[in-house]
Amino acid sequence: MFNDNANKRTKISKVLLGATVLAMAFTFGYATVADAQMKASVTKPVLRTDYKSTDMIDLSGDVNLRNGSQKISISLRDSELKPALRMIADKAGLNIIFHSSVEGQVTLDLVNVTLNDAFKMIMQACDLSYVIQDGTLIVLSKEASLDSDISKQNMMTIPVKYADATKVADFLNSNVFSTNRPGLSNNKIVVTNPVTNELVLFGTLNDYKMAQKVVAKIDVAPKTVSYRVNHTTPKEMATLVCQSLFPNAKMGSGASGKGGNSAESGSSVPGGVITGGATSSGDDSSGSSSSSSSSGSSSTSSKAEDIALGKGVVACSLNTDLDGGKLKPLGGSSLTVTYFPQKGTINVTGGSDTQAEMIKKFIQDNDKKQPQAYMEIQIVQLNEDGSKTFNNTWNIMTPFFAAGFDSEGRFGTTNPMFFTGGPYYAESGSDVKTFDRYHGKNTVAWGIQYMISSGKGRLLANPKIIVTNGTKSVIDLTSDYVKSVDEEMTSSSISGMYTGVTRTYELGDDLGISVELTPFISPDGYVTLNLKPNFSTVAGRETSVSIDPRATEPIVAATLLQRRNMELSNIRIKDGETLVLGGMIQEEENKTVSKIPLLGDIPGIGGIFRNTKTENTKSELVIMVTPHIVKDTEDVAAADTENL
Repeated sequence: MFNDNANKRTKISKVLLGATVLAMAFTFGYATVADAQMKASVTKPVLRTDYKSTDMIDLSGDVNLRNGSQKISISLRDSELKPALRMIADKAGLNIIFHSSVEGQVTLDLVNVTLNDAFKMIMQACDLSYVIQDGTLIVLSKEASLDSDISKQNMMTIPVKYADATKVADFLNSNVFSTNRPGLSNNKIVVTNPVTNELVLFGTLNDYKMAQKVVAKIDVAPKTVSYRVNHTTPKEMATLVCQSLFPNAKMGSGASGKGGNSAESGSSVPGGVITGGATSSGDDSSGSSSSSSSSGSSSTSSKAEDIALGKGVVACSLNTDLDGGKLKPLGGSSLTVTYFPQKGTINVTGGSDTQAEMIKKFIQDNDKKQPQAYMEIQIVQLNEDGSKTFNNTWNIMTPFFAAGFDSEGRFGTTNPMFFTGGPYYAESGSDVKTFDRYHGKNTVAWGIQYMISSGKGRLLANPKIIVTNGTKSVIDLTSDYVKSVDEEMTSSSISGMYTGVTRTYELGDDLGISVELTPFISPDGYVTLNLKPNFSTVAGRETSVSIDPRATEPIVAATLLQRRNMELSNIRIKDGETLVLGGMIQEEENKTVSKIPLLGDIPGIGGIFRNTKTENTKSELVIMVTPHIVKDTEDVAAADTENL
């Protein structure tokens, strides 16, 4: 009895001990699991959930097998592919046909997955394609499906509203279809109808649904935003936007500073025609219409087809096409900047909202009114010339000898002289010329001539112009002249006889005054100038004998110019003050001496046998520049308000 009780107590103690151990083990296990879960909740990365569902499209085709939602578990090791697929077809209640290209083995371990998912994973892992037709599953290899038309079961159309249907079709064929996606056709099945700009699809219902989703995503209306510029030209601002914000953009021919080919030459834009070729001789921003046709050729005559009201010109186009190997881009311009000179606006077509806002802010920051200045320029040339002449004239006349020495160094009197032949007396009505000797007294005559002459001249140019801050202005007061003449004798090709002379004239165009100036007008009332005055006059002309036998005068071989040029940088002038540039003096002195041989070299008394002529020429160029900063009424009012 006692032993029985002892055995019972022993058994109870063991049971209690075991229960305690189990409880402790369970508690420890629970605490361990809880601790593990706590750590997992701390270290587990949090997935972002702020993505819009419309920004993502699942490109996997829908696999809808019969009973496809039932869960299966399957484990295969180097098993033949066909039995595995036959098993799935049995589960789905489908007949199955294997193309001759289907072969190989498969190894997989799938636990508790749907029949659809298991079939899809096998198709992808083994590079297979399939078609379900009339309750029969047709399985082909990827390569065989490219040459097969089994999947082209239906012809369906999808309208394209805004994009180019051709580019959309190429995008679908390259990136969605013919990429071995289970549930979709594995060859190019999309063509276009250019008349209606729609897609024509030859495939299954799954293909149609997938194409619809992709088209709905990419076929969106391009956004067009118009910006007005007030203080600069649309052409300059559009070029600045392109070069500053989009340096990799393709520049159009309408952009200033670059002569790239227009990205949209000859095409139409809203509100006008993109010329993309010839432009007017002046600035497009002036608003004047040039005689240019859409093909880029220009004409000097006014034609009805040359009139383009609201003409628009492409400044640049941003192409973001990137070929990602097997993936192909949609193509086309992602952003186009167009300017309208006559309307004073810039249009931006395409791009994102952020890019549009960036362009808007850039225009607001840079479309500022440029200060102007009224420039008064005086160009004065002071000329002064003079001459001093001292002449000794000697004449000796005897019946047997006559001689003379005058201011021009020649012999001669009004009577016959044996040395020169002298004048002659012809008998009236007779061709016989007779000469007679001097019969007067022996005479020696000495004459003195002293003359001083002077002259002054003044050449004045006084242009007055308005200049804009940072813009070069040119004052051109030059004229054309003949630099040289080339002669060519012509003859008949038949007789070889002389027929005439052809002259070719080379003309120059820099004779006179020209001034180039670029101002910088600072807010503190100063004008900084880059000034380049040029002044040229004719220094002389070289002539040559003409080859024309009928010519009576020589031809101009070369015209020599005398230049006085200057180039000054960063000259600072206060508003209303005058800058004087002078000291450009040119002086020339010529002295001519003629004398009687031997007598003119005698010291002391040789001066009475010499003639002296001295000529002086002096000219000075003076340039005076006076800037006056132009202040608008609103600027003055704003300044008065700030002072208050």
